[in-house]
Amino acid sequence: MMKSERCIRPELEGLRTIAALLVAIYHIWFNRVSGGVDVFFVVSGFLITTSLLSMYRKNGKILYFSYIVKLLKRLLPTAWLIGITTLVVSLYILPAFTKSQNINEFLASVFYFQNWRLAADSVDYLAQNNSASPFQHFWALSIQFQFYLIWLVVFFIAITILRLISGNHMKRMLLVLISFIVIVSLGYSIYLTAVNQPVAYYHTFTRVWEFGIGGILALTIHQLVVSSRVAWLFGWVGLIGLISCGIVLQVSQLFPGIAALWPVLSAVLIIIAGNYSTNWSAFRVLSWKPLVKFGSISYAFYLWHWPLLIFYYALFGVEAVSFAGGLLIIAVSAAFAYFTIYGFELPIRNINFPVWKTATIIAVSSAAIWFSTVAYQDTYLAGPAISSELLSDNFETHPGAITYVEDGQLTPPSEFPEPYLPNMDVAVQDKSEVYVDGCLAGTGNTEAELCEYGELENFERTIALVGGSHSAHWQPMLVELAKAHDLKIITYLKGNCRFTEESRGAYSECDEWFENVKQELVADKPDLIFTVANVGSPKEEFDEITEGFTNAWRYFEEQDIPLFLVRDTPWYGENVLSCVSENADAPENCKAKQQDIIRDPSPLSTVDYIPETATTIDLTEYFCDGEYCHYVIGNIVTHFDSNHLTATFSRTFAPIFERPILKALDQ
Repeated sequence: MMKSERCIRPELEGLRTIAALLVAIYHIWFNRVSGGVDVFFVVSGFLITTSLLSMYRKNGKILYFSYIVKLLKRLLPTAWLIGITTLVVSLYILPAFTKSQNINEFLASVFYFQNWRLAADSVDYLAQNNSASPFQHFWALSIQFQFYLIWLVVFFIAITILRLISGNHMKRMLLVLISFIVIVSLGYSIYLTAVNQPVAYYHTFTRVWEFGIGGILALTIHQLVVSSRVAWLFGWVGLIGLISCGIVLQVSQLFPGIAALWPVLSAVLIIIAGNYSTNWSAFRVLSWKPLVKFGSISYAFYLWHWPLLIFYYALFGVEAVSFAGGLLIIAVSAAFAYFTIYGFELPIRNINFPVWKTATIIAVSSAAIWFSTVAYQDTYLAGPAISSELLSDNFETHPGAITYVEDGQLTPPSEFPEPYLPNMDVAVQDKSEVYVDGCLAGTGNTEAELCEYGELENFERTIALVGGSHSAHWQPMLVELAKAHDLKIITYLKGNCRFTEESRGAYSECDEWFENVKQELVADKPDLIFTVANVGSPKEEFDEITEGFTNAWRYFEEQDIPLFLVRDTPWYGENVLSCVSENADAPENCKAKQQDIIRDPSPLSTVDYIPETATTIDLTEYFCDGEYCHYVIGNIVTHFDSNHLTATFSRTFAPIFERPILKALDQ
């Protein structure tokens, strides 16, 4: 029989090495997630529980402040060095329009709330189109640090209870508390993964159970006795299970939930297998000196590999990494990690400052990083990108959509003497005000919430802007009209939703939202409803306007509320800003074949039913010249992603919409 008890656990370093390499390999060559991060969580739970329990036994208490400061002293040098280096390099290598996103994610990463930012982005309709940032992988470090704080609270509760009941069974109390946390967290993880997997993936409380499993293992490992044969079997089943997890499961789409038990239990089996060593044991593999040595830099290796991969894509203009390129990324990541740990982190950790002095240095450094970064962002990346006043002052050089009316054709960008607008540094922020004002309802919100723009007191008529984000990008244009004609604009908007009575399946909450909106519109009875009449995606399923749209139109015709129906604007197969950034000196190269983007004839011209009181408009000629649809028109960038108009371009449509909208209001 063999008892799994030992102070030195070299196989844990080997296990971390395998997990880190799996993460990198799957990211680099397979564009998948391996489940290796979950192993980090289990090992961290095991080690932190062991460490805190040891402190309690030694001192009879937990030195909370001292522990946090020492923890930060160990974690921050590497995280901050890599984070700051990544940010500086990204400002020069990555497209200019990603600067704002990268700066925001840098702050979220180095201050350990990146997981919550990504969780918020996962339910933000527009943020879902964000480019993969070089800081995306910091989500795991953020959860890990948050877990450390949670575990201090758990120990505090356990100690407090023991003092109240005059007990001394610390392990038993911790086992009860941690088991409760594991059960609740795993149950919540299974639930949230089923109802909103993208949020669950980054959520702290759907992951705590993974650390908790490691904590339970730390408390019970000394009582676990297994035979040598069972230990041998556990070790190999765990190692093979860990390696195969990413092959068998689509981790990024299934985790955490019940599926995360695969890598978690694989790690548990390896730890239980302990130090049983033969020539053919998993322990012998994991305790191999090169793997153990690499384990000491696995933390830095994990942090380096992802930004290097993102920079590789940008520098070489590729979407996949060759075998040789991948080996290069791994080698450079390992070299950088070795220098980071042994040339930077360890020397700092070996400086013996008093705890209060270390805390002061951390606080001052944190403030300096935060305020300097925010100051840079406010100075160089402030939005909105272009005000309507500035656009008016530059009308001759930046006419936007009106260039078609003026010239009878789409004037190429090369004909304009001034640079196009908006500047790439701020183009991604050039969105309708409804996003800043929180007027586009997000996931889980089905209320018919409204926002008001334009003339709010002495208005003559009211226009309701209704629909999803493709309705929302017309708000800047409508506000321009409202200024000139004393109009009030009321918005009823929700991401991913449309002006249709057709059930959306995966977006079923749109059904309830639209029913609520219908009731509000009937009660408010605006003078005109402005909405998008179809789906502009080039997919064949959207070739025709469905009955759900026409039923909605018929409903408002019966309510005697006129409609203004706009054909949807072009959807491109790439991010417009990416192309314009890569072709900064020749934006005329950024275009798409019209036949691939715009269906002909227009669905609006073939639909069976349009209310007599409805006005329709097709704006294709303002984007396309018959052969190509252009990304820069009238010296203005049309989209801030693949399918949403910039606010600047939207505003330039005001003269085009003016006559038909006023006519629709007068009918």
